Amino acid sequence: MTNLGEINIDVSSIDNLGVETTFIKMDIEGAELEALKGASETIRKYKPKLAIALYHNPQHLTEIPILIKSLCPEYEFFLRIHSFFSRELVLYAVVTNEENVK
Repeated sequence: MTNLGEINIDVSSIDNLGVETTFIKMDIEGAELEALKGASETIRKYKPKLAIALYHNPQHLTEIPILIKSLCPEYEFFLRIHSFFSRELVLYAVVTNEENVK
């Protein structure tokens, strides 16, 4: 911990974990696009179900689906707002043709 109260932590991309992945959920305060880029090989290889928050950055509403489709065109998208009084918009992405899922 620094004298300013800051704490440094080690982080790793999902791809660097090197594990078979069936589900990825992200609500990381606007860092979703960069985190998905760090999961690109995992998404291509395993085609996990995805639940990705879109409400932190207005550009993510288009940028994230475009990125996901570029990694795996078989994904289908669904949007859900999780509260009547909030703007918590989540993108769900699934590959429905099980022959494409490893």
